[in-house]
Amino acid sequence: MKKMIWLTTISILFIVFVIPGIFAYAIDMVPASNQPGYDSNTRLAIYGIKELTQKFISEDKNLMAIGTSIRNPNLKNKKAIIFSLYDQGNNLIRSVTLNGLNVEDGAFVKFVFQPIPDSKGAEYSFTLASPDADSEQTIEVFIIEPDGGIPMVTFHKPDNKWEIVKAVYASLLSR
Repeated sequence: MKKMIWLTTISILFIVFVIPGIFAYAIDMVPASNQPGYDSNTRLAIYGIKELTQKFISEDKNLMAIGTSIRNPNLKNKKAIIFSLYDQGNNLIRSVTLNGLNVEDGAFVKFVFQPIPDSKGAEYSFTLASPDADSEQTIEVFIIEPDGGIPMVTFHKPDNKWEIVKAVYASLLSR
């Protein structure tokens, strides 16, 4: 009976203290913040020559993705969705193309690219376009009033995976 109690205790301690570290070590990118709230009725359609351009300041170094919620009404857009990232001098530094077929209606979509090492505090702009789509194949992005920007999240590559593991354990122990 005592062996079963010890086995159960060791198993629970393993699950509580070791498994979170294993999962934390596998994390490749960390969000800089949470996605801001938005009104689902305030949207901007993107198709043909209609595109979205927005500026932002990177909150951390190693910027490697931008995420936002995108609507693909009735999953009609099966065309290319192009994300282009520009530096302050308006030079194209990263570009990502997704197929609209892979974007679910209302999905949170990440545009992942090679990390930008010295991105902390730098200002960037991006465009989101679907130039081959027509008005029947539109995608829609949600807009935050009154500034007209989209509710986006920046993702950054951690310098050291052990920092993430340490943060997970610190958060776990503080609770």
